[in-house]
This record gives sequence, C-alpha cells and structure tokens, in this order.
Amino acid sequence: MEWYIVLAILVISLTLFLFIGLPVAFSLGFLSMLSALVFWPGTTGLYGVALAGYGHMGNYTLVCVPLFILMAQLVMHSRMGTDSYEVADRFLRQLPGGLGMTSAVFGAIFGAVCGASTAGTATVGLLSLPEMMKRGYQSGISGAIVAFSGALSILIPPSVILILYGTLANESIGALFAGGIIPGLLMTMFSLIYIYMRVMMNPDIAPRDEVRYTWKEKLSSLWKVWSLLVVVLMLLGTIYSGIATPTEASAIACLSVFIIALVKRSLDVKTVRTALMQTVKTTAMIGWIIIGATSFGYVIIYSGCAAELTDWVISLPVPSTVIVIILMLGFLFMGMFLDPAAIVMMTTPIILPILLALEINVLWFGVLMAINMCAGNISPPMGLNLYIVKGLMPNEINLGGLFRAALPFMVLDVVTIALVMIFPGIVTWLPALMV
Repeated sequence: MEWYIVLAILVISLTLFLFIGLPVAFSLGFLSMLSALVFWPGTTGLYGVALAGYGHMGNYTLVCVPLFILMAQLVMHSRMGTDSYEVADRFLRQLPGGLGMTSAVFGAIFGAVCGASTAGTATVGLLSLPEMMKRGYQSGISGAIVAFSGALSILIPPSVILILYGTLANESIGALFAGGIIPGLLMTMFSLIYIYMRVMMNPDIAPRDEVRYTWKEKLSSLWKVWSLLVVVLMLLGTIYSGIATPTEASAIACLSVFIIALVKRSLDVKTVRTALMQTVKTTAMIGWIIIGATSFGYVIIYSGCAAELTDWVISLPVPSTVIVIILMLGFLFMGMFLDPAAIVMMTTPIILPILLALEINVLWFGVLMAINMCAGNISPPMGLNLYIVKGLMPNEINLGGLFRAALPFMVLDVVTIALVMIFPGIVTWLPALMV
C-alpha cells in the first residue's frame, strides 16, 4: 500500500475517533495498537508500540512536568498570586483599560511560575473577572483579556509545552525557555497597546477608574511581590547560571513555593490536598497523552510514512519558509479543536524529520509552535481558555461576544509569529548567550 494512502487512513481514523468524543490519549493509543496489528505480523508491532510509550515515559526530563504543575497549584491556592495582582493594579489602574492591562501583566508574571495555560487562565480569571464586571467592563473584552493572558503560560518559561517539545526533539529545555522569553514579553506588550487603543476609541467598554494611588503608595506595595520574585529567580536563575538543570530547578522552585507559603501561613492541609489532587489529575492526563502520542509516532515512523513524507516535502519546488507557513496554518487550525499538549505530542515526531532535512532551526520552530498554541487556545470554536473563562462566570459572559472579542487577540499572536519568522533573532538571541 502506498505511503500516502496509509497516512491518509491514519489521519482520517484519528479524526473520526476524536469526532465521536474518544479522549485524545485513548484515540492515539487505540489507533497505534490497531495499526501495529495490521502493519506487522504477530506481536512484533504491539511490542514496539508498548516499548515506545514506556521508553519515553522513562525520560528523566519529564520529572519536571508534575513539579511545575504542583508549583503552579501552590501559587494559585496561596496569596502569592493575589499579592502580585494587587501590585500590578496599583501601577496600571489609572490608565485607560487599566484593569485589563493589569490582567495581561499579571498573566505574564504568573506564567513565569506556572507553565500550564489552564491554571494561568483560572488564576487570572478568578482574580480579575469579578473586579472587571463590578467596574462596568464589557464582558466580552474582559473574558478575552483573561483568556489571552492565561495562554501566555504556554510560552513564558517554565512552559510544559516547551518541555514536551524539547524531550521529543532532543532540544535543550533551558535553551527553549530562554527562546520563549522575548516573544512572551512582545505578546504582553502588544496586548497592552491593543487594550489602550481599544479603550481610547470606545471608552464605554472599560470605564475609567476614579481611584488614584500616589507614587509612595505604589512603591510601598512592591514588597508584596518579593515571594514571587524569589521563586522566579530560584527557577530561572539556577537554570541560566548553569547551577541546575531544568528538572532540578523545578524541584528547587517547587520547594521554595511550599516554604514561602508556609511562612506566610497561606497553606493548610485542605489546600495542599487540593493542589496535590489537581497535580495528579493533570499529570496523569499529560502522561497518557505522551504514551499515546509516542506510540502513534512509532507507527508513523516504522510504517515508512515519516520518511516518505519528508522526501516528498523536500522535493517540493518551494522555499522552506513556505513549508513553515503551511505548518503554522495547520497548527492554527488544529488549535481550534485540540489541546496544545496533544498537538505537540502528535505532530512533533512527524515534522521533526522534515525540519532536520530542510535545516530549519529546531529550537526556533519549537518556540514558533508554542506561540501558535497560544493562538489556538483562544481561537473559536473550541479554544479551551475561552470555555474556562465562560465557566468562571457563566451567567455574566456571553459566549458569542467572547468569541468576537478574542479574534483581535488571535491577530496579536499571528503578528508575533510573523515577526519571529522575519526576525529569528527574537528567539535565538538569548539561547545563544547561554552557550
């Protein structure tokens, strides 16, 4: 059977499984086992599929995934997030759309200790949505700001998505983290500019707050963020100074959050139990996706589809930039329906040989993919962050208005992708300094 027929059958079958509501991990796993029985006689294929999934789950680098998730849960359930939000609010409240800007800035700050988009969106939303609604902000723009801000956790280190990509692509996690910093800051800055301009053109969507803080009050509030700054320095400082690997740094940072929360008396037995349970649930979900996606990648590679697809793409009479654009459009479409972790795990084994054959910088492409996942998380009709926002305030937020308000923020993500493609140094400059 021709390779493209095999690949088409696999893709159509996977799409069908997902369409009927089968979870991503089980769709990938079941299809992998079924394919192994069809393509290889006896138990040889099944053994290879099982070994692929088991072998990848034994990767030491993946230890940092549950640690980063636990760290985010502890921060979310302690006062660290609230204090940081209050400080950002004091500095930005007086500006047009100041509370929305506060949410965007806090999303970037929380992203530096989070790594998971869902946790970031839930935390930003719980803190800012009720306040924005109380102050008369339009529900659509309020929800879109929160969804966009939460998605920054996908890109700003420590990013679980970059960790998963790095383990599959055999790329330095620390270098990927460094590569995501400047694009993350760019996206935050673009959102602040958009909010400011949008409110200036239509002040009714975000009424100006009459409360004013003096510079003395603003500066005196900075002490509240010492705990979060300590965690960020412990995490990123140990990685970029070479003191610890990302996995070791995740343990150091997680322990730091726990100790600080105990000192501030913002943790109790119930909170710790909730954080641990959420960590176990999220880690288990990611783990099953990894097993399913790795098994699916094994089938794609050993059926010959990956090699044949690579040869076909290389033979196309188009520059590599066109190939990257096509891949970005594909990711954007997939992001409307699938979880970012699932997309990364499903596609990386397929596209990695193409990237290597075309001599495309694997690190640069990984960060580009992460930016794309940010857009996918806020893209109608199935952008996950939009539904998280809707779930936080189901009666106050209209889903149609939220979808419309999210579109300009998707444009901001696409603009960032374009800038990174035109100026690759935005991603590669900081990692180069680490060498």
